[in-house]
Amino acid sequence: MTVASTNLMVRNLRNHDQDFEWYPTTARMIDCVKDDIRKEMQIFRDDPTNSISVLDCGAGDGRVLQSLTNGPRYAIEKSQLLIEAQDASVITIGTDLMQQALIDKRVDVIFSNPPYSEFLGWARKIIKEANAKLVYLVIPERWKQDKAFAEILQSRNAKAKVIGQFDFNGPDADRRARAKVEILSIRLAYENSMYHGSRVQGLKTDPFDHWFQENFAQNAESSSFEHLNPADAIKNKVKERIKGGHELVSSTGLVNALEQFYHDDMQQLLGDYQRICDLDSVMLYEMGVNTEALAKALKLKITSLKDAYWQELFTHLRSVTNRLTKGSRDKVLGKLNESTHIDFSSANAHALLSWVIKNCNNYFDQQLVTLVKRMTRSANVVKYKSNEKVFTDEDWRYGRQPEIDRYGLDYRIILELHQAICVSQYSFEHTNSGLSDYAADLLNDIATVANNLGFDTTSQKRAHDFEWRSGKKVNFTFTDHRTGQDAILFEAKAFKKGTIHIKLNQRFACKLNTEFGRLMGWLRNAEQANEELDIPMDIANEAFGSNMKLTARHIALLGRSESTRDRAQAA
Repeated sequence: MTVASTNLMVRNLRNHDQDFEWYPTTARMIDCVKDDIRKEMQIFRDDPTNSISVLDCGAGDGRVLQSLTNGPRYAIEKSQLLIEAQDASVITIGTDLMQQALIDKRVDVIFSNPPYSEFLGWARKIIKEANAKLVYLVIPERWKQDKAFAEILQSRNAKAKVIGQFDFNGPDADRRARAKVEILSIRLAYENSMYHGSRVQGLKTDPFDHWFQENFAQNAESSSFEHLNPADAIKNKVKERIKGGHELVSSTGLVNALEQFYHDDMQQLLGDYQRICDLDSVMLYEMGVNTEALAKALKLKITSLKDAYWQELFTHLRSVTNRLTKGSRDKVLGKLNESTHIDFSSANAHALLSWVIKNCNNYFDQQLVTLVKRMTRSANVVKYKSNEKVFTDEDWRYGRQPEIDRYGLDYRIILELHQAICVSQYSFEHTNSGLSDYAADLLNDIATVANNLGFDTTSQKRAHDFEWRSGKKVNFTFTDHRTGQDAILFEAKAFKKGTIHIKLNQRFACKLNTEFGRLMGWLRNAEQANEELDIPMDIANEAFGSNMKLTARHIALLGRSESTRDRAQAA
């Protein structure tokens, strides 16, 4: 498309009220991304751009897709005029990015040159939900100042690499603007899975958990799928099947019931498409139905159906997931989701459940250490008596954390977050409870780790169950089985400036520090916990080696229905 034709398109967009800040990506920008893909995507004797799948969010006229790949091309684009201008090989899978769930759209690469008035919202959403190995963003330089974006990157265990700096005021810009941008390359997969053709996606973290909590609950209450995209409708249908098939779930078990439901839904899906394809070819042509695109859409729907049933199983693993922190849960689901391309069957499900038992114990230990390090700040640290090293305030400046040897946490903790209390209904992390999601994840993680140390929080409120106001104290509780009563596990106060104050139950703090010291290799026995941190011997003896361990008996419990499993656990 030439500058003249672009100008004509812009006029048409404006006349039809469809100019959603479309500034076409320049050839130099596209070449920059293409070169980076070739470096990042390893493929034997072939150019990866010949075959990779690419999703362009805000695809415009599809020029980027046509340049980046000869493989599957998927687009999300709001303007119908621009959709009509796209090549026939481009499959539009959505129109409004903010109304789409990206989690079930598995591709090799996601690209976006977003509208700059909304670029942070787009960038955050794409990184948070992307089910891709690589993400490329063309965004203004001020992205570096956004703490929320940095935290989402951290939650995906990813870093943004600047691979180019450009502007839209050069001779190769079809539509000029005084906008300086950087192109970010973000790898979300492990290096050993970056070659195209890998059977696994290999993502460092799985985006499903965030997406499920924020989007699925609303959709699950919807009685009509009229305004949902097909992948959302499939997930809702699966959820409704479980609700309506409670009797079958109770009698045959969750796994067997899901297997039967999956088989029925797959047959219905294939039957629906078969009936479409049985229509007269002339009629299909008159209706504008492209059978090749229809086949690709069916393939994507089949993948979504498989994903939906695997995710339904994963969300029912309460006996495991309620003992995993947010980060650990992402890792476990990421590993599990590598197998969701296979058909759902009881045999495959039980094989994955066995994997869960074998691997989760490592996560239970890792997440305790990660949580303590996450809360390690100068004012929160208690040194071991044998640790004579002194740290000054200078050592902690600018968010640095010095290498500390042998320490525990004070029971009073102060943390600085980018946001604790949501200050505006238009805030990116605005929630009905008033507490930001990032702060809620932290507080829920503390309750989860406490649960694994013997402080039963399974039936207690979580962070978003409370009403939060700046400076208001909120009590998180646990069931004390020694007294049969609820007791305070920790107190929390969140503030509008982003600070959060936490006061831990001192018995919990002692057990947390004992297990942290053991896992770090600093404490070899309970006596050392007593000597180094003044932890009472009865608590040290109870705490040492007390972190949760799963056993083989959980395999049978995981495959049962919720009600049956709950009764078994209670017994």
